[in-house]
Amino acid sequence: MSGGLAARRRAIGGTPLLSLGVPLQGRIVWLRLKVEAENCFGSIKARTAQALLESLEAAGRLGPGSRVVESTSGNLGVALAGLCAERGYRCTLVVEPSTPQHSRDEMAAYGADVVVVREVAGGRTLSARLDAVRDILASDPTAVWTDQYENPANPQVHQWGTAAELAQAVPQGELDAVSVAVSTGGTLAGIAGFFREHRPQTRLLAVDAVGSAALGGTPGDRPFKLPGFGSGQRSRFLTGGMWDRTFTLHDVHAATACHRIASSAGVRLGGSGGAAVLAALLHAQDTPSVSQVVCVCPDGGDKYEQIYAHPLPALPEAGLGVLTALDALGAARLESGEPE
Repeated sequence: MSGGLAARRRAIGGTPLLSLGVPLQGRIVWLRLKVEAENCFGSIKARTAQALLESLEAAGRLGPGSRVVESTSGNLGVALAGLCAERGYRCTLVVEPSTPQHSRDEMAAYGADVVVVREVAGGRTLSARLDAVRDILASDPTAVWTDQYENPANPQVHQWGTAAELAQAVPQGELDAVSVAVSTGGTLAGIAGFFREHRPQTRLLAVDAVGSAALGGTPGDRPFKLPGFGSGQRSRFLTGGMWDRTFTLHDVHAATACHRIASSAGVRLGGSGGAAVLAALLHAQDTPSVSQVVCVCPDGGDKYEQIYAHPLPALPEAGLGVLTALDALGAARLESGEPE
């Protein structure tokens, strides 16, 4: 697979920060976009996949003849499929109808078996995916679950990798906040573990979707569900005190933010990145001292036809703050150098 081979030539980690200047309330707010699409396999989940596999290898649970099994909305599955192909493991990935077809095709091209479960009403499709994983484990003694939902390797790789990179890239005292969209919660938990110890003055923003249970909400139907944003179950990694502010956004608002950034700055983000950017601006609106926020952008937008190839649904009812932030993104500009 030529695209996959090209992706693998990239490294895991060491991803760049892009500076996006957004005019807001008479000042420029600088959003530093952590562009995780520059990882091999195209997303932040390359970090997670490598850490999950290495943790199981170190514990002696993976070896010749093993079959790696995981539930995934897309990005982790692509990375696991690629890494398992390199390591010689068989790989079975359980996805759902909202998983982008491009991601499913990539998983299969790396040799993975892809199982698609039915959509379940009430935001419960993740439960169907997990049931399918358990059925596979019960029927195949060689099957090993990487378990991105509870394996501590998930947050650990972001504590000592992703977060440490952010701290190194932005000098002490210059970073007001970090904005992270949640799904399993591993990225936010890891970043919180680092920043609470080393940069306690930096505010941490948790961004969830309307209809998601990741931060303790009630799961519900999400007609325009963005893959990788939110979850049908509460995060096992996140506990009270890890973050400072919670923002709960409609999927369509996050997708609209993606559109505005693409139009004004020429950068295509995935939906969870758009959510992180929108939350960062909402935070800056009611905190006038904020001038610089890092937004963790887990992947790029090229595979998301849902966002970029078709007209978006009408915007759900929104407060003035959301509309103001979206308008501001329409005037954003990308800077090649460091923000002033």
